[in-house]
Amino acid sequence: MLDGKALLTSIAERVPAQGTLGVAVSGGGDSLALLLALHEIAEARGQAVEAMTVDHGLRAEAAAEADYTRKICVELGIPHATARWTGWGGEGNLQGAAREGRYRLIAEWAERRKLAAVCIGHTQDDVAETFVMRLGRESGVDGLARMADTFTRHDVTFLRPMLDIERTTLRDFLKRRGVEWCEDPSNENDDFDRVRVRRALDVLSDIGITSDKLASVAENMTQVRAVMRDRTADFATQVVTQKQGDLVLDRALFQDAPYELRRRLMNDALSWIAPTPYPLRRGALAELDQAISEGRNFSCNGCLIQVSAKSIRVLREFNAVRALVEFAPNWDRWSLSGPWRVGLKVAALGEPSLAGLDDWRASGVPRQSLMASPAVWKDDVLMAAPLANYGDGWSLSLREQDFHKFMTGSAYSH
Repeated sequence: MLDGKALLTSIAERVPAQGTLGVAVSGGGDSLALLLALHEIAEARGQAVEAMTVDHGLRAEAAAEADYTRKICVELGIPHATARWTGWGGEGNLQGAAREGRYRLIAEWAERRKLAAVCIGHTQDDVAETFVMRLGRESGVDGLARMADTFTRHDVTFLRPMLDIERTTLRDFLKRRGVEWCEDPSNENDDFDRVRVRRALDVLSDIGITSDKLASVAENMTQVRAVMRDRTADFATQVVTQKQGDLVLDRALFQDAPYELRRRLMNDALSWIAPTPYPLRRGALAELDQAISEGRNFSCNGCLIQVSAKSIRVLREFNAVRALVEFAPNWDRWSLSGPWRVGLKVAALGEPSLAGLDDWRASGVPRQSLMASPAVWKDDVLMAAPLANYGDGWSLSLREQDFHKFMTGSAYSH
C-alpha cells in the first residue's frame, strides 16, 4: 500500500503542471481522495483546482452528498459547481444515459471554466472490476484492455490519474486527514453487476486473483491492442481509399485478410463516418462481415455499406441525419465555408432537392452519399449543396480529415 507521500507523487506525475485542474467529485471515497490529493499537489505547485458534482436526481441522498462536497470545497478554498442531470426519459439504459449525461455536463463546465483537464477518480479496483464484467460479456482484447489514462469526450481532456492505486489506499489517505466520505447505498445493491463482481473478487482474492493482478492482465491486453491497432492501420493503407467523405475498400484484399483485421478495420471505418463514443458490438460486426461475404448491402451505426463485385463503400446513411439541423456552418462531421449569414441553416440535402439539381452526376459522388451531405438552406429554399457542386462560393471540409490518422488514435478504451 502506498503511503501518503507516494500517493501524491503518483498522482502528480499524471496531471499537467500548468493550467487549472478540474476534478469530478461525487462525495464518495475515491473522488474525495482525488480532490484532497489534487488540492495538496496544486498548492505545492501554485496551481488552481476547481471541482464539480453532478446530481443525477436518481437518489434522495444525492443532493445532500453534493452539498457535503460543496462544504469541503469551501473549507479548502476550491471553487465548486453542482449540476443536475435531467435527461432520463424512462427508456433505454439508465446507467449508460446517466454516464453520457454526466460527461456532457462536466465537459460544458470545463469549457466554460477553461480548464486544462478534468480528473476523475477511477482506481485499480475499477480496472479489475471492469475486466471481470467484460469477461462475462465475452469481450475481446479491446474490451479487456485497461481503461485509458487519458481520453477526450466532447472536446475536453479527461484524466484518470489513480488507475494504479487501490481503493483501500485512498480510504486510508482520507482517514489520516480526518475526512469522512459518503457511502452510496447502491454499492450494496445486488441488482448491479459491479456490486456482484466486487463481492466475487473478495472470494477470488483467496486464491490469488487480486485486483492488482487483474489490472496487470488488463495492461497486457492494452499492449496487445496497441500492436493490433498498428497492424490494422497498415492493413488500411493497402485496402482503403478516401473519396468525398466516403471510404472505399478493395473487396478482394479485405476478404482475404483474417477476420480480426477485417473487424477492426470496419469498426474504425464506421466510427470515422458516423462518430460515436463506443465501438459497434461484435455481434453486429459479425453480421456485417457475413453480409459483405455474401455481397449484400448492409445498414448499421448510421452508415450504409454498399457491396459490389470489386469494392465495399462505407457512407453516411441519410435516415441517420435527416432530422439534423444546425444554425451554424458545422453539421454532423462537416465544416462549411462560404457566405454565411444570419437566417441560414444546414440540413441534409435529401432526395427531392437532389433530383432538382441538373448537374449532380458531374460531381462523381454517389446519389446516396449526396443525399446525406450538408446543404445550406434559407427557410425551405436550397442555397448551396457543396458536395454536389451547387452554390457559388461554398466549400466543405471534414473535421476529422484523414481516416488513416484517425485510425492511429481510435482504440476504444473509455
